[in-house]
Amino acid sequence: MGTVRIHFTAADLARTHIAPEPDPLWELMLSLHLLQGEKPRQPQYFAQWRRSLPRDESFHQMIRTTLAPAAPAGAYFPDFMTPIEGLAGFEAGLETVLSTPRQRMRRELDLVTPPRGSAAWIAALANGRAADIATLGAAMQTYYDRALAPYWPTIRARIRAEYLLRTRLHSDDGISGLLGSLRPALRWEPPVLEVNGPTSRDIHLNGRGLTLIPSYFNWHNPMTMYDPELPPVVIYPSGRLGCPQPVAPGKGLADLIGSTRAAGLEAIANGCTTSELAAALSISRSTASEHATVLRGAGLITTERQGLAVWHSLTALGTAVLQGSRSRANA
Repeated sequence: MGTVRIHFTAADLARTHIAPEPDPLWELMLSLHLLQGEKPRQPQYFAQWRRSLPRDESFHQMIRTTLAPAAPAGAYFPDFMTPIEGLAGFEAGLETVLSTPRQRMRRELDLVTPPRGSAAWIAALANGRAADIATLGAAMQTYYDRALAPYWPTIRARIRAEYLLRTRLHSDDGISGLLGSLRPALRWEPPVLEVNGPTSRDIHLNGRGLTLIPSYFNWHNPMTMYDPELPPVVIYPSGRLGCPQPVAPGKGLADLIGSTRAAGLEAIANGCTTSELAAALSISRSTASEHATVLRGAGLITTERQGLAVWHSLTALGTAVLQGSRSRANA
């Protein structure tokens, strides 16, 4: 295991930001890595997602023969499969993938070590025939529709909670506070951000800034693009700093939904489990669960099970209600 050292200038710090939405192409690639990895090493909460996948053999055959060879787990996979345009949505990202210049596609595919039995497919794709590229595009579309789209509200809620947490840290403590909060996944030693990687190398941002992309399916090591000339990004596991003691909610919101639920909504703004919510509100876990049920029924939060824990995040409506309450309280 090596270390990728990303070097910042003052201009880079000013141009560094966190993506507010999940990147569907990175989630596609990383979920494929999850399917290829060793199940005992993966977080338990991905088991439900695995079980929800279509069971028909044609779907899994498509993964084995078309997608997995282009995104081998634990090894290099082509940068063109995860363009920065993916942040604008799956359709925009897929269009960029399929319109990759053939010379670049060949150059990057030549670096792939294909799994056993798939060398012919990788070689055919590298040749750039329109029919083969269309096959890749159809497979990516099918996989997104069947494996990711049904879970997208959950994926988006997790990433939005991460975004809100980190942007609050940025507002309170500046960019160095934000970068420093990403340990242990990322190590900020000003002016260098260190990321574990398969090899050691240096990337100089040279004023381009950095886009930090929190990921649902990246559960282990952060990643970056192989080509240092591409728009600089770091994909890191979405996490949390815990569920803090909530600030006192605005009186208007407390009058509307009750002081405990208003305080609970504040706590859930950062994302938290039921146990963390109970600790933040100094109430029992069963009572915290009852309050979360009411908030979820009102469309203010979303809930997903992760192994033995239950994770709560704000919905778009819950975020708007909370931000409106804060604005009125500060007016």
